[in-house]
Amino acid sequence: MLALDIGGTKLSAAWIEGQRCIDRRQVAMRHDETGFLTALREVTQSDYPIERVAVAATGYLREGCVWSVNQNTIPFWKGFPLGLVLEQQFNCPVIMLNDAQAAAWGEFLPRREQRANLLFITLSTGVGGGLICDGKLRIGPHGLSGHIGHATVNIAPMDPKSGTCGCGRTGCLEHVASGTALARQASALFGRPLNSRQLFALAGTNPQADAILNNAARAVAQAIADTLMVVDIEEVVIGGSVGLADGMLARVQKALQELPELFKLPVTPALGGGDAGLLGVADWAQHQ
Repeated sequence: MLALDIGGTKLSAAWIEGQRCIDRRQVAMRHDETGFLTALREVTQSDYPIERVAVAATGYLREGCVWSVNQNTIPFWKGFPLGLVLEQQFNCPVIMLNDAQAAAWGEFLPRREQRANLLFITLSTGVGGGLICDGKLRIGPHGLSGHIGHATVNIAPMDPKSGTCGCGRTGCLEHVASGTALARQASALFGRPLNSRQLFALAGTNPQADAILNNAARAVAQAIADTLMVVDIEEVVIGGSVGLADGMLARVQKALQELPELFKLPVTPALGGGDAGLLGVADWAQHQ
């Protein structure tokens, strides 16, 4: 099996034989159609015989096509026929999931003896999510289940002139707590270009950097509390490059502890790290 993880910043490929990963590659994601197809061929070029392709992709999927909720993430994903492209390239069945839904499944597997209801949140280039409800992955009729990044929170970003989210609405969690949002807020407040990694490097010694990250953590905690009240979850798993960055999980845990007792859920790091989506979609595809 070839497993692909297509996100906002990277395109990863893993070749799976049985339960074992026999090879792994990664390239930068490219945000135009021609560049993406070139990167896809580059990262998947091999002599391995492929019997099935499993795809974890950012965005929402319907009938083999993919759309970006945030049009700033991958602009040409407006019904892009990803399934057909892969079927033609590999001449085999293609199984696709949203990347955060796939990661939710991957993180549920080692916890399924203890938990049947779980929320996975990826804080990365954007903010995604996946839901396990009564031991089953919730996808939804539109493929949108778990897209917590585009649910709204009443925690405003710290750059008040930042405008609307790329999905077209205001107040989205992604507009406050994603890596893109953190970089935007830091650049505006510090008066120079900063990315999220540089912001985390300043944290702990710079009160302004801490304020941006704590504000984002409060927004995540609020989204967790809202999800609890809608679908009644037992645990929250945090992943993604921002979610797993030094100190971010502790900030989210602290923000959640400041809420009333009812909302103090366990919040744990993704056991699969950055490979949670690959692991999840590989297992999912083996049982379809």
